[in-house]
Amino acid sequence: MSTMKATQPTAYGVTKIAQLFPSIRKIKNKSLREKVAAVWSEAITTGCGGKGWTFAELRAVKFTLLAGDIKMTFVEHLNSCARQCTAIAEVLKKSFRCSIPIQRDYLIAGALLADVGKPLEFDKDASGNVIQGKFGQQVRHPFSGVALAYKHGIPGEVMHIIATHSHEGDKMERSIESIIFHHADFVDFDIAKLLGKRAAKK
Repeated sequence: MSTMKATQPTAYGVTKIAQLFPSIRKIKNKSLREKVAAVWSEAITTGCGGKGWTFAELRAVKFTLLAGDIKMTFVEHLNSCARQCTAIAEVLKKSFRCSIPIQRDYLIAGALLADVGKPLEFDKDASGNVIQGKFGQQVRHPFSGVALAYKHGIPGEVMHIIATHSHEGDKMERSIESIIFHHADFVDFDIAKLLGKRAAKK
């Protein structure tokens, strides 16, 4: 909501965070749902170099700073990944003849929290453009995301998804949930890069 000021010392609960990320309501475990909201609340109110973000500002942030001018935002990307993950999980359960032990709540929570460190990684320059801030140059979002998640009691299975979703996790054995999110994430990212290249050529 454009009238909300991220600098207010207000903690955003599930209802408010669901305005950005509706899939949070699909997390069946109430405690986990509330913890995911708490992590996002802190990221929003303490990010942008400590200035915090309004919901409107966060909705305007580009999906990635690495793909040129594309028609997808950061918030849209996370919502896309959450929907992709639940769809992939359903397809896999129907396709594999063996039982795949997918923890759906952890998968959705991980999808929503994988980039929760980005509001800390991003800042604004003097002209108001979103850039990678000094903190983001020192600590990339998988690390700051895990730090925030740990602080709010997020289960290790979900922190594993946050920690391993990007190239930082390439040397680790990813869990099933992390494999699903990792590929959903890069479906968006690789297509965004391709579209960015095409747009630059026009």
